[in-house]
Amino acid sequence: MTTTTLSVVEALELCQPLLGSARETLRVFPANDRGGDALGPRDVERCNEVLAGIGASYGLTVPRFVWPAPDKPSSLEVALSNFLDLEPGVWQPVADRSGEPSGGAAGLAGLAALPGRRRVRAEGLPSFDSFSSGAASPDGEAVVLVLPCGVPAALFRPWLDELSADRQVVTYENPYLFGDWESLDTPDGDFAEEVALVGAVLAEYGLRRAQLIGICGGAPVALAAAAEFGDRVETLTVLHPDLNFGEGVMRTPFQKQFQGLLAGAASGHRRAREVLDLFLDPNMLFGVPTRLAPYVLYPYGDLELFHRYARLNNALMAYDANEAARRIGQRVLIATSRTDRMTHPETAHHFHGLVAGAARVAERDSGSHHDILIPDREIYAMIREFVGGGA
Repeated sequence: MTTTTLSVVEALELCQPLLGSARETLRVFPANDRGGDALGPRDVERCNEVLAGIGASYGLTVPRFVWPAPDKPSSLEVALSNFLDLEPGVWQPVADRSGEPSGGAAGLAGLAALPGRRRVRAEGLPSFDSFSSGAASPDGEAVVLVLPCGVPAALFRPWLDELSADRQVVTYENPYLFGDWESLDTPDGDFAEEVALVGAVLAEYGLRRAQLIGICGGAPVALAAAAEFGDRVETLTVLHPDLNFGEGVMRTPFQKQFQGLLAGAASGHRRAREVLDLFLDPNMLFGVPTRLAPYVLYPYGDLELFHRYARLNNALMAYDANEAARRIGQRVLIATSRTDRMTHPETAHHFHGLVAGAARVAERDSGSHHDILIPDREIYAMIREFVGGGA
């Protein structure tokens, strides 16, 4: 297999959550018209032969290659095309091959596979998948990542790898959005159930010293879990937290508009269809890094999946965090940036003022909200120092 074809295999492997969630086969094309000028009908046919061979050899869901680019691609298709366009002219070498690539399933790089998959079962909850890396601690300590709603855990594989050098790291996926989600009734947006999922993870792994990390939209769940489970949570870290403290505490225009759209989409499938069509406009990708787009767009591949996501995420954004913030006694680390246009940095400072115990705000002078989702050694070092007892 050529290096370029292998790169396409790896990219498709990483994009499996999005490709698998889409109800229809997604189209891909040379991004920004790069490298497409020399492609003729036979080249397009060959590209699709190679994609079909990749799907058959590696058991992957694959897109359909088209050229010229379609007039009205969806945001999903643009995101996927940008992700696959690893270098200018990447598709011409693919077109120079035909048929099934060699190598078989053993050639998969395992980039999207999460380690330590375990099924969690708890009374009153649907079963769900958790993932872990690193050796279990005899005193029940582990880092527990609470992820943004609807973002596949595969995006956080680097976090599990990086943070597990000296302790166990655990995360999980919401059963109403991942795995066999279609077998479950539509969730009603019960926030208490979100907290119960964290409790089920603590029980499953026998954790008595959890270092909770709530990332973006996972922050309200992590905060509520820290208040609920008390001594079983040793520290709480929230990164660019999307927390709601009610009137008088700044929220960004994005937060207000996004929650309004989610509330509408949560009300029923008809309104969900209208809102989903807005998000399928490629203009919605403005400001979203290419490497993140296929992950953050996961819930938008299917109407029912998006409706469920809207119900769950609207509940997270509507949760009043005031009482929980006043109840927690753990050490707290709050990270934000002055230029975050998605979650207002004032929220982080307000939260800091409510915490009764030791709390610290780490505020960068610049940086977008999405920065926290991109692997960053400085972030990892900050987390290690904090959970290890540093200032």
